[in-house]
Amino acid sequence: MMRRVRVVWEKLVALSASNLGLKCLAVVIAVGLWLSGHRDIERAVEVPLEFRNIPSDLMVTDNRVDYVVLRLMGPRTLVSTLDPDDMKLSLDLHAAKPGPAIYPLHASSFHIPRGVTVARITPPVIQLRLEPVVRRMLPISVQFASKPPFGYTIADMHIEPENVLVQGPADDVRKLRAVETMPIDFEVKEGTVKRRVRLSTDGMAVSFSPEQIEVSFTVEQEQVSREFPRIPVTARDFTGRYTVTPRSVSLRVFGPKRIVGQLELTSSHVYLDLEGLAVGEHVVPLTVNLPPEVALVEQKPEQFHVRIAQIGS
Repeated sequence: MMRRVRVVWEKLVALSASNLGLKCLAVVIAVGLWLSGHRDIERAVEVPLEFRNIPSDLMVTDNRVDYVVLRLMGPRTLVSTLDPDDMKLSLDLHAAKPGPAIYPLHASSFHIPRGVTVARITPPVIQLRLEPVVRRMLPISVQFASKPPFGYTIADMHIEPENVLVQGPADDVRKLRAVETMPIDFEVKEGTVKRRVRLSTDGMAVSFSPEQIEVSFTVEQEQVSREFPRIPVTARDFTGRYTVTPRSVSLRVFGPKRIVGQLELTSSHVYLDLEGLAVGEHVVPLTVNLPPEVALVEQKPEQFHVRIAQIGS
């Protein structure tokens, strides 16, 4: 075998030494290239699937196929250059009715160039389900990615628009009571926040008009009131003998939750100031020291009777 190849090669070399030989060699190479380019090959092509002429009162709800795989055979020069978008499969649904629908596929369903053969179509059948379209106006429900930090709250919320048109399968649309937004993230700071937010389908085959809404809200400190019952009442920085009536007080304060929730009232915050008072009986107001953000809104009783028996030790 090797000897025969050598003999052929020597003859080609000998021919190439003359003009006639060069011409013959060029013809041989051209024929070889032409035969190589026209050799049949096989190729798998993913062809996109689209629907057209869908009745306005119907929609496709169960389509498990986004593209069809064609196994094509033909000359290399044709098959290797095919563009899947040029062979796009368009299903005409103008005569479709509610319920399941089956569309068998054939080679004629695609735009295949002459000279190319369809060996296999996967899947061979497109199975759909069409349902009646329902439209409803529904309110918006704003969702947040997390709760505000302790001591802060969201107030003065405004939504524009407050209602949107929902369109989709009857079963899905009738289940909805409101349309939720995609979760909103916001920075923890006081002030007004504005966001443009998309609406969530929650996995349902529904659409909205408009698809986005504008939400504005205010982040502010949460204000709360808190009761402090029966706090003992004593005099501060007083040396001597005295009695107080009554012996305790109940307070109610109001202020930011993050401060009021951690507030502790002791004798250093709630006390009687007896400085400068002589021996005898007196009506003395209560001194209450609170953080600047916290206000005293109620005190029971408001005054205290103090009987000083002795000043100094």
